[in-house]
Amino acid sequence: MKKVLFILGMFLLIFPSCQKELEEQFKNPMVYTPPSDQLAPGLFTKALTQWKFYIMDYGEYWWQFSGNGMPEYSQVASRYITPRYSWYTDFGDLVNGNGFDQSGFNWFNDYYTRMRNWGILRDLLADMQGKEYDDNVIYFKLTSIIKDWGALRNIDLYNSIPYKDAFNGTHGVFFVPYDDPKETYESILDDLKSIADELPSIYSKMSPEAKSILTVQDLALKGDVTKWVQYANALRLKYAVKLSGIDEAYAKTQISDAIQNLPQEDLVWDVPFIDPASSLPGGGTFHRGLYERAYCTFIPNIIMNRMNIHDSIYEVGIDDPRLPVIALPTKYNDYRGVSLNADAQEAGYNAGDKYYPYADDLNNSKENNSKSMYSMVTITHNNTPADMMTLGEVDLFLAEAAAKNLATTPKTAGDYVKDAIINSTNFWYSLNATSEWGWNEVASPWDTLTHPTKPDASLIAEYADKVKAAFDATTNIEDKMEIIMIQKYIHLNVLRPYELFDELRRTRHPKIEKMTFQGVVMAPMVERLKYPTSEVANNYDNYQKVADQDNWTTPIFWVTDSKKNETYYRDDYVPFNATELPTFK
Repeated sequence: MKKVLFILGMFLLIFPSCQKELEEQFKNPMVYTPPSDQLAPGLFTKALTQWKFYIMDYGEYWWQFSGNGMPEYSQVASRYITPRYSWYTDFGDLVNGNGFDQSGFNWFNDYYTRMRNWGILRDLLADMQGKEYDDNVIYFKLTSIIKDWGALRNIDLYNSIPYKDAFNGTHGVFFVPYDDPKETYESILDDLKSIADELPSIYSKMSPEAKSILTVQDLALKGDVTKWVQYANALRLKYAVKLSGIDEAYAKTQISDAIQNLPQEDLVWDVPFIDPASSLPGGGTFHRGLYERAYCTFIPNIIMNRMNIHDSIYEVGIDDPRLPVIALPTKYNDYRGVSLNADAQEAGYNAGDKYYPYADDLNNSKENNSKSMYSMVTITHNNTPADMMTLGEVDLFLAEAAAKNLATTPKTAGDYVKDAIINSTNFWYSLNATSEWGWNEVASPWDTLTHPTKPDASLIAEYADKVKAAFDATTNIEDKMEIIMIQKYIHLNVLRPYELFDELRRTRHPKIEKMTFQGVVMAPMVERLKYPTSEVANNYDNYQKVADQDNWTTPIFWVTDSKKNETYYRDDYVPFNATELPTFK
C-alpha cells in the first residue's frame, strides 16, 4: 500500500464533493495527494477526465491538422491546396514519411501512460473486503470500460498491441509481448459484456453514502449505471461490427445481445475545465488546435457536395439541414468545398478566390473566404462537450448491422439511416446554440447565417426520408456502405477525425478524391500508424515479432482479404486535363 500511495502522490487527482473545489483541484493534478479513503474514486475520475480520451487534446489537433496528417489523408479537413505548396509533391510517399505525417499523435504510448490508474485500482481492490470493497469495486469496473475502449482504439490504429500483460508496472513488469489483435478484440468484447451484465448488481450493493460519492465523482454520467451499461453495449455494437468481416459468427452473438440495451440519448458531458487565462479558444483543448490551424480546416468536396446537393447556395428542404451549422458560408454567401485536385483549383486561386487564414475575425472571413471552413462558431469558439457516444453514431452502426444481416434489428437499415440524420441534426444545432461567439461580430444577415434557425422537425424528417429512399433503392451492399459512411463523415467530421480515419481504412468508404499535383495523380493507401521509436529502443525483443507490420501500408486485421485489394479512392476520378471534373453528387 505504501508503494501505491507514493505513486499516487506523484500524479493522482481526487475530486471532493464541492464543485468549486473540484474545479480548483483539477488544475493541479501533479501536486495533489488525495486522502487514503478516497483513492478509488479519484483514480477513476482522473482516468475519465484526462486529455486525449474523451476530452480532445490541443497538441494532437495542432500537429495532425497540418495538411499532412490523418484528417487530410482521409479528407475530413484540408488546406485550400494549389501547386504553391511545393511539399505536396511527396503526398504519395508512404516510405520515407515525406508525405503522410503522424507527428504529435502517439496514442500507442499515451494509452499506457494515461491508463496506469487502472493497474493501481486493481492493486487497491486486492487489499479491500466487505463494505469497503462493495463501495469501491464499481470504480474499477468503470475504469475498465475506459481501458477497454482505449485498447480497441489502439488496435484500430496500430494492429498488434501489448494487452494481456500490460499495466503491471506496480509489479515491476514494464515491457510485455504484443498480442494477436483479433484475440484481443474478442477478449475485450467479452470483458465489456461481463461488466455490462454485472454493473447493476455491483451498484445495488453500494451504501447510500457511496452512491452519493459516485454521483459527484462521475463527471460524465453522474453515477447513472444504466447509462454506463448502455455505453458498454454501444462499444460492443461498434467494435463487433468492425470485427464482423473477420469473425461473423462471434460478432453476431455480441451484436444481438448488445442491441437489447443501447443509449437513449447522446452520451456527452461538459468539460470540467477551460483555461480562462488563455486568450485563445479552449486553452489546452482541441479548440485551440483548430483555432491555430484554421487554414487547414476547409471542408473537402467529399463532405461538402453530399450536404450541398443542388446549388452552391443553401436551400432549405433540398440541402442537408446540418450544412449551416457545420460549415461557414463563403464571401459569396454560399457553400463551396475544396478539392484534392490541386491543379484544378489553381486558376480560381490566382484569379482572386483566396481566403482569410485565421479563426479570429468573422468580418475578414466574410469578406475574403472563397471556400467554406468548418464553422468556427459551432466548433472553435465554443465549449464543445466531451463525447463518449452519440445517437447518430449508434444509428449508423445499427444501419450497417442491419444491412449486413448481423442481427435481427427492430428497424430496417434505411430507418436507422433516417434516425441518424435526425439525431445528428439535433446534435449539431444544439451545439451551435451553445456558442455565444458570432452574434454582433458582423452585420446582419451574416450573423443569422452563423447562428441559423433550426428547420422544423418536418423539414428535417423530409430530408432524412430522401436519403433513406436513396439508401433503400440501392441493392448492392457497397452502395449502401457508401451512404452510411458519408453520413458518418458528415456527423463526426472534425470532432472525431481519427475515428473516420479508421472507418475509411476498414470499409473503403466513402470513396475520396485522388490528389492531383503538378500533373501527377496520387492515391496513397495509408493503412495504419507506425509504432513509436521507443518500442524499438525499450521493448526490442517483443517488437521484433511485429516489426514486419511496422509501416504505413500493412492493413489492420479487420480489413478483409477482398478489401485489401480495394482502393478507397474514386474509380471514376477524372484528372485536371479532362473535359469534366467529378461532381460527387
